[in-house]
Amino acid sequence: MQFTVHTLSRLMDGISAMSISTKGIVIETKSVKKLYTWQIQSQPPVILNGKITPKIQVFTPESSFKVRIQGCDLEAAQFELQKLWLSSHVNKLTQSIAKLESLLEKRYLSHSLLLTAQKMTSELAGYWLNWSLDKRFERHLAQTRFTLEEVHTWQQQDIDEFREAYIKKQLHDYEAYFDSVASKPLTIAQRRACVVVDERQLLLAGAGTGKTSVMIAKVGYLLNAKLANSEQILMLAYGKEAADEMQHRLKNANFDATCRTFHSLGTYILGQVEGKPPTLSSLCHHDKKKQQFIHDALVSLCQDGAYKQRLLQLLMVHFGYNPQERELDFSASAVARLVKQFSDLISLYKQASSLGSLQNLETEFEDLLSVFRPVITEYQLYLNNEQTIDYDDMINRATKYVKEGRFKSPWLHILVDEFQDISLVRAELVKELLAQHTRSYLFAVGDDWQSIYRFNGADLGLTTNFTHHFGASTVMQLDKTFRYGQDLLDLASHFVCQNPQQIVKQVRAQSVPDAPSIVITPEMSVNAYTSVIKQIATRNSGHTSVMILARYHKQLPSKEELMLLNDQYMQLDITAMTFHAAKGKEADFTILTGLDKNSVPALRQNDRIIDAFLPPLEAYPNAEERRLFYVALTRAKRQAYIMSPSEPSTFIKELEP
Repeated sequence: MQFTVHTLSRLMDGISAMSISTKGIVIETKSVKKLYTWQIQSQPPVILNGKITPKIQVFTPESSFKVRIQGCDLEAAQFELQKLWLSSHVNKLTQSIAKLESLLEKRYLSHSLLLTAQKMTSELAGYWLNWSLDKRFERHLAQTRFTLEEVHTWQQQDIDEFREAYIKKQLHDYEAYFDSVASKPLTIAQRRACVVVDERQLLLAGAGTGKTSVMIAKVGYLLNAKLANSEQILMLAYGKEAADEMQHRLKNANFDATCRTFHSLGTYILGQVEGKPPTLSSLCHHDKKKQQFIHDALVSLCQDGAYKQRLLQLLMVHFGYNPQERELDFSASAVARLVKQFSDLISLYKQASSLGSLQNLETEFEDLLSVFRPVITEYQLYLNNEQTIDYDDMINRATKYVKEGRFKSPWLHILVDEFQDISLVRAELVKELLAQHTRSYLFAVGDDWQSIYRFNGADLGLTTNFTHHFGASTVMQLDKTFRYGQDLLDLASHFVCQNPQQIVKQVRAQSVPDAPSIVITPEMSVNAYTSVIKQIATRNSGHTSVMILARYHKQLPSKEELMLLNDQYMQLDITAMTFHAAKGKEADFTILTGLDKNSVPALRQNDRIIDAFLPPLEAYPNAEERRLFYVALTRAKRQAYIMSPSEPSTFIKELEP
């Protein structure tokens, strides 16, 4: 196609000729000949009617320019210009939109997919939505352009409606699966938690809401929907018992996935990189042996007079040590308290070091840490000589190997149970595993109401501020508990949510019991719970489980007493454990004992240095103790007996009408 450039052109002075071909538009001046390919033109050229002569306007991403022309069939020329431009651009449009439609049909509109769609359509919109398509091309391109415009102009309501339509379709398509995957059909909230597959997803699952069933069903959904294969799925639990249960339930459902604790994950990663699994030091498993090592290290280090003086000063200032003739008695109770503190501090110090948060702590506690650092050096030398590691070394080294790419993670989907218990160092390991893949998925299941392990480094903020730590995410809740009645649910929920930092959840109980789910009864003697056990045995002839719970081990019956009770009441299965140990467990009846005002909430405070190394303490008084009592309250399927002593805990007073 050849146009004659009007000699009076003032818009591009010096242009002598313009020609159009399948390659693009060539502009000639006396000294330069420049090709504007169709690929670099951001939309088809437009022919404009002028007062004197028509003009052709050419568009590039940076600017546009006009050239006067003369002598042609303008309508035919405009059609040919669109046709030539389309020949270079239409394949990219149709292929991109087809790919986008395929993704939107097969996958939930996750935050990452939404960003991809918005980026893709924003780029295409600049080429396709600013001009009018000739009607002769509409038959081939109208639907494609409509899809582009629709996605490009999505508002939040449109996004929400699109996601909801996808969820409803998946719920319909997999209805039979969700009806049969667990011992009873999943609730709508449980099903929705499965079919929503966002890159970062938090499921808040209260006590008795069936979180393990959801995790198993989620794995099955990913496999059945062909969103992942079994080698790409990792399930993480905190304890071996929980991991074994998940593995057992996966097997029963005929699903396959990797199921590990954080410790076994660390062992596996180190074994893969180093060629053999690491050996854990015996000090990891025996607190007394570890404390004896620290005690012996202090004795040895005190051969240095300067060190001995620093230790003595520390004991006098911070532990109330009053030595005779300023000599150091290593059998003194103050030394034992220091040894216990150092034993607790080793793990916390290593965690802080790996997170790069030691500097301020080193300054604030220099007098104590100047005594502690030589001890941890001796401890590390002992591990090295033994050719062993401890749990902190394991997690830190595993994280390092993943970050450096020395371990290649096969897992695209990571499902973490009891997420409220996760620490910053474990969260870093999870983040590094996820970061190895362009598209990876974290499904975190937990309950901020049951966060009770701050003393082990658990950081509740990783759950309550999930999006801040892990990026754009979907937060969902399970809305039905199957364990206990509505009255216990109402009472326990109201109790734990006195702390305004807890996430409010709308949960209903499946059952409304005939009898009260909580019974507060006077505790007239040390073993008053035996009379409650007798009542339970009298009223229940079939096999019945009873759990005796207390804040501390010393408040529970001994093994011998427990054995006698089980022998006496053969139809009862009676166990006893602390509030902490009871998390994740349940029984028909529970008996909460030892609830005097000096025991619950616990009055003992952490040492100031230990608190400084732990996640920030919450502003609300006794926040974790309140959650711990909530955990104890919610173990009973039928009734929880609260033993109220003569000077009861303030928590009991809150429960009373």
